[in-house]
Amino acid sequence: MPPLAGSYAIEHGSLVFHPRFPFSDGVVYRAVFRKPGSTDLIEKVFSGPPRPTVPTARVEQIYPTGDVLPSNQLRLYIYFSQPMSRGEAGSHVRMLDDKGKVLPGVFLPGEELWDPSFQRLTLTFDPGRIKRGLTSNEAMGPPIVEGKSYTLVIDRDWPDARGVPMTGEFRKSFRGGPSQRHPPDPAQWKVIAPKADTFDPVLLIFPVPMNYALLQRMIQISERGRSVPGSVGVDKHETEWRLTPQQPWKAGGYNLVVDTGLEDLAGNRIGQPFDIDLFDHVTQHIETKTVSLPFVVR
Repeated sequence: MPPLAGSYAIEHGSLVFHPRFPFSDGVVYRAVFRKPGSTDLIEKVFSGPPRPTVPTARVEQIYPTGDVLPSNQLRLYIYFSQPMSRGEAGSHVRMLDDKGKVLPGVFLPGEELWDPSFQRLTLTFDPGRIKRGLTSNEAMGPPIVEGKSYTLVIDRDWPDARGVPMTGEFRKSFRGGPSQRHPPDPAQWKVIAPKADTFDPVLLIFPVPMNYALLQRMIQISERGRSVPGSVGVDKHETEWRLTPQQPWKAGGYNLVVDTGLEDLAGNRIGQPFDIDLFDHVTQHIETKTVSLPFVVR
C-alpha cells in the first residue's frame, strides 16, 4: 500500500500525523517510524473507524406520487434519505405485474442517472417501447398498459454509500392510465394570485400532473425583470406548483416565467410532443425558450 498523503507536526512533545483524507472504515493501517541515525523501526498496526452496521437509509418518496400513471410514462424519480451506492439499480429495482411476476426490459438498460448528492435516482422507461412505430413498441408493447396494475419494488438490500442496506423495502403500486400525447398548453393553466402585503403563495394549477424534478427549477416569478425569491412547493400529485415569497407581496404586475423544456409525465414539452406520430402533421413549433404568464397582485 502506498504511503498516505498528509502532514506531520510536533504537538506537545509528540509526532502527530494529519491525513489529507479521513481514514477509511474497516481498513487496517501500519505506521512505521525510523529512529534518526538508526536502522531500527518502530511499527504499529491499527484499524480505521469500524464499518457502520446500523441501517439508516430509506426511500423517502417516488415521483410521480399518483396511483394512476399514463401508459407512456417516461420517467420515475426515487428520492433517498441519504447518499446511495452506484451501479446497484439493475439489481435492486424491479417492476411486477398484477400477479407478482417480474417484468423484464422495462427500464432503459445500463443507465443510472443520479443528482450530485446521490440521493435522487432517475429511472427512464425504455423509449423504444413508448414511441409508436418503433420495433420494440410493436414487438413488446409499452412498459405500462392502460387498465393493468403494477408494483415498483425497491429492495431493502440496496446498500447506501457506506455499504449498509436500507431500513426496509419500499413498494409503490399504481395502475396504467390513458396515454398523454399532447404537449402541455400554458393557456390551460390557472394562476391564482396572492393578496398584497401577505406571504401567501402564488399558485399555478395544471390540468394534468407534471414532471416533479423539472417543476423545482423551470418556473420563476419576475417583477419588472427581477426574480422574486422564495421557496417552491409542489402538491396535489404534481398538479399544483406554488412559490412562497421571502418578502410580502407588493401590489403590481408579475410574470410567471416558464421554461419550455418543462415536461408532463410522458415527456411532452411545451409545444413539442415526445412521441410524434409520422402520420400527424405538426404545424406548431415553439421557438422561444420561455413563456410568460402575467398576473396581478392587489
